[in-house]
Amino acid sequence: MDIAPFLSRLTDADLKLRHEAVEQLAKLARQDPDPVVPEIIAALKEADLNVRWYLGRALIRIGPSAIPFLTAASEDETDMAVQKYYGAVFAAFGEESIPTLVGMFASENPTTRGMAAAALEKIGEPSLPSLMEAAKSPNGTVKLCAVLTLAKFQIYDY
Repeated sequence: MDIAPFLSRLTDADLKLRHEAVEQLAKLARQDPDPVVPEIIAALKEADLNVRWYLGRALIRIGPSAIPFLTAASEDETDMAVQKYYGAVFAAFGEESIPTLVGMFASENPTTRGMAAAALEKIGEPSLPSLMEAAKSPNGTVKLCAVLTLAKFQIYDY
C-alpha cells in the first residue's frame, strides 16, 4: 500500500490538506494496520518536528491497534525525541496501554524505559495499581522504574 501521497501532504501549506492526510492514513491503517503503521513509524523517525506531530496524530487516530507496532519500534529506538512522540501516543491510549508500558520497564533500552515512565506519568492515576504491583517485581530494573515513577506521584509507600 502506497502511503507516500498522504505523507507528502503532511508538509502542505494548507492545514486542511494536512488534517485530511492524517485522517486518510488512520483510515488505511484501521483497515489493515500491518503495512501502514510500520510505514508511519518509519516516516516519524525521519520527519521534522512539524510532520512528526501529524504522524503522531495519525497513530493516535488509528487507535490501540498501533500498540504492538509502537512497542516493537520503541525497543530499538535510541533517539529520545522520537521516543517522546511514541510516549505521547501511548499516553493518548490511556488505560489500554498501561500493561504494555509497565512491561517496557524490563527493556534493555534505557530510552524505552524512560519513555514508558513518562507516558505512565501522563496517564496518571489509572496507572497507579499497575505501578504498585511492578514495585514488588523480583526484576530489579522493573522495580526501580516503578518506584521512580511512583515517586513522581509522591507515593513512597509500596
